Amino acid sequence: MISYEEARRSVFEEAKTLGVEDVALDDSFRRVLAADIRSPRALPPFDNSAMDGYAVRSADTLGEIPAILAVTWEQPAGTAQAGALAPGECVKIMTGAPVPRDADAVVPREDVKESAATIAVSRPVRPGENVRRRGEDIIEGETALTKGTFLNAPCIGFLAALGIAKVPVRLRPAVGVLTTGTEIRDVSEPLGPGSIYDSNSHALRAQIASAGAVLSFLGTTGDDLDGTVSKLRQAAGTSRVILTTGGVSMGDHDVVRDSFDRVGARRVFWKVAQKPGMPLAFYVLEGGDGPCYLFGLPGNPGAVMIAFEEYVRPFLNLLSGRADYLAPEFEARLSYEVRKKKGRLNFLRVRLSMKDGEWWAESTGEQGSAILRSMVPADGLALVPAAAESLPAGSKVIVHRMAW
Repeated sequence: MISYEEARRSVFEEAKTLGVEDVALDDSFRRVLAADIRSPRALPPFDNSAMDGYAVRSADTLGEIPAILAVTWEQPAGTAQAGALAPGECVKIMTGAPVPRDADAVVPREDVKESAATIAVSRPVRPGENVRRRGEDIIEGETALTKGTFLNAPCIGFLAALGIAKVPVRLRPAVGVLTTGTEIRDVSEPLGPGSIYDSNSHALRAQIASAGAVLSFLGTTGDDLDGTVSKLRQAAGTSRVILTTGGVSMGDHDVVRDSFDRVGARRVFWKVAQKPGMPLAFYVLEGGDGPCYLFGLPGNPGAVMIAFEEYVRPFLNLLSGRADYLAPEFEARLSYEVRKKKGRLNFLRVRLSMKDGEWWAESTGEQGSAILRSMVPADGLALVPAAAESLPAGSKVIVHRMAW
């Protein structure tokens, strides 16, 4: 049995970054950028008004108040009338419209009294007030997004504003999910004596989708070696990563490790000094199109979801070339006492809150590996070191913020 730290290091060292493709902007959501993107233009591309009002020379408002200015023309958004302002003149302007030459501020409509040909400005106006300067967001040639960025909604909007229609991204990992266990039933089926519903594959579908990977559900196989081997051989040709759930411990009917051996995969490790998720297996199957990675996840649903977050999600991020591949990590104080046996690192499901400038972690309830209810409110996993036996309330621990 190896340590949690050694197991994660062994997994991450096996990752080989996938290839690159160009996709349409709207198809790049939750993809990983494969190259730096430099801005082809300044943003905004011209000085423009931040609100509806009047473009003025601020110096014209520094004398007698109210300042009376002549309205020379109207500037709606989407137009750019040539011309400059003379002293004592102003231009009626709409949000987003180009600011005329020699105007250096925009006064909001609510701060003026309007008449047919003039306005009376009720206060002095500062230079630059309500003007969005050319390039204040980004200048031409500046790096907009860096290689390895996970493209979220703000990234998509930023690229669109820059006029970028095609985006170079890493290929998405194809992930096959195989649920094992003679007792497993689909949620659409009635339950018979001794059977349970398959929660693992549905939770994994959501976790895989949120990681930006492509899911292939391989179905369910009973505790049958030949059937499991057959499913794995079929999946190895199409999936870069295969996740199995259940059947990876030492029971008489646990066939997953034997099936990994039967298909010719190389064992990296089996069993990690952690709770939950001790019977975790990781194998690599070499192939002509690159390796296929096999994770033998435990069967209990709490352990499955935690193992995914601690091992599989960062591994998928590495395959995708994502720079921030690990979960956010920080210190928090435990709001309760923790007692455990020495020898295994424990993952505790916690709810986080900020008090007096520090993070505090509160238990979400029962921590058993088969318990799902306490997963629902958890927004972090507190890591209690393997060497610890008890931690009093107020103790500091490392917490991983969960992507779910």
